Amino acid sequence: MASWKWPNVEMTTALSAVVVGVAALFIAIDQSRIASRQAEIMEQTVQASVWPVVQFDVATGQDIRTARATLSLRNSGVGPALIKGIQISKDGAPVANVEAYLERRVEVTQGMRFTLDASRVTGRVLSASETVLLGEADWDLVVGQIPSGMRDEINAYFDDLRAIEGAICYCSVLNDCWVNRSIDYANPEPVKSCDGLEFGEF
Repeated sequence: MASWKWPNVEMTTALSAVVVGVAALFIAIDQSRIASRQAEIMEQTVQASVWPVVQFDVATGQDIRTARATLSLRNSGVGPALIKGIQISKDGAPVANVEAYLERRVEVTQGMRFTLDASRVTGRVLSASETVLLGEADWDLVVGQIPSGMRDEINAYFDDLRAIEGAICYCSVLNDCWVNRSIDYANPEPVKSCDGLEFGEF
């Protein structure tokens, strides 16, 4: 019966080299995977640190002598937002001119001092926590209280304003872009870019 012999030194060295090589390969693959995951986490951290959330808002209010309505954009995120386009619609139809929309109930101002201000925000950078007005309408009755009939008209105007829908396309400093709609303002929709979207410029 032949006796078993330990492989010679050359064979042992070759086998050891193969084992070390395979181990090194697995270690390299694992380190590459870890490095890739770390890079992904770092990218997500950077994106989160500059993530803007721009929301459309309608606010109304009144007291004994005054009434006020505002359309505004607010960045409730943690990073600046470049406003690329805004779309305002009522009953599914686009509102082409914010100022004209606020002004169309100007008959409500009879007997009151009325001021109207509208501003363009497309192309503007909105910093975190910043609010910018698209439009503001103010009524002021210098002497006496607002008559009940006029107050009813103002309330109807306010109800009309609250029924409008807004959508904003904006991008972060990393050129990540979103569309946010007033009907679902808590869930901005990621988009590749704002180019080609049918949004107006206000």
